[in-house]
Amino acid sequence: MKLTLQIVISFILLFRATLAAPFTQRPPRLILPRDAVNIALDERTNEFIAFKRDWTFLGRYPAYMENRHPVKRTSSSTCTNLTVADAQTLPGWSKIEDYADTNWGKGSRNIVTNPADVCVNSNESSSLCAFHTIYCYWYPASPAFVCTNGPVDITFSGQPTCQTHNTTLGGELTGTDGSVSISVSQGFNTSSSFTISTTSSIGVSSTLGVDLSLPEGPGISASVTMSTEVTNSQTQSFQASYSDLSTIQLTMNSPQGKTCNAITSVKSCTLQATGKLQYLASGYIWFNYDDSTNGHYKWAAQIESILTDENDRSSFADFAGPVAADTTVSYKGSCQ
Repeated sequence: MKLTLQIVISFILLFRATLAAPFTQRPPRLILPRDAVNIALDERTNEFIAFKRDWTFLGRYPAYMENRHPVKRTSSSTCTNLTVADAQTLPGWSKIEDYADTNWGKGSRNIVTNPADVCVNSNESSSLCAFHTIYCYWYPASPAFVCTNGPVDITFSGQPTCQTHNTTLGGELTGTDGSVSISVSQGFNTSSSFTISTTSSIGVSSTLGVDLSLPEGPGISASVTMSTEVTNSQTQSFQASYSDLSTIQLTMNSPQGKTCNAITSVKSCTLQATGKLQYLASGYIWFNYDDSTNGHYKWAAQIESILTDENDRSSFADFAGPVAADTTVSYKGSCQ
């Protein structure tokens, strides 16, 4: 009897510990195939069912997948989450709706992107994921994104404004032989300040990283790529800069009683420039039906597989502003 009581007590403690344990262990990470265009969520088995565009069956994948939404952004991220409101402004949005209507019907449905974690128990949704008796699933590996597409080509317009000025630099004695060493910069640097004139309809107010491609031009001796961050908001300004300056040591003999200097000639130019920044949508749009269709309530379609023309899933932001460039065109040393 004593042994039986101990077994019962041990079983109760183990059962309580199991219930109280957080639901942190998940099956190994699995990634949906790149060619998974159509996805159904099987809430009975807690699996994603993936198909190609032509409805070739790809397989079933556990819904316990990591690295989902929302997008973990850093200060230099080029992507953010695509909202339904954003997606509905895409030039090709009607094609996405037509695709859903054709394949899953026009029944009552809710359209979502990047849905939050959901827990289900006997096909009932719950926001509580406290116990092993409730199953939580995470939506697939490719949520809906909007990303900047760079590098963005910068175009110069109008005539540049340039002027050349000379700078005199003094030197220091470097030894007992009367030689003088003078530090001289060579190369060029450029800085720019742009203002958004027309915003993109997607990624509104988001701040994303992008590369700008600056062509060779007056005061810019070679094409360069600059990295910056852009906020997609009307009249919002952003800056970008690039430096290709290096320092060399100009050494000369200094006659007794003479002062030696280096004279550098710098050409400074200001150019007007424009650019068009592409915001590109990709990932999955979820259509959650009130009634089962083709055996499931929740279906997702991949944006880029339906809208094969990038223009159908893009929106653009226009910007303009001045670019200033300084180039060291020559230098020489003299002693007087």
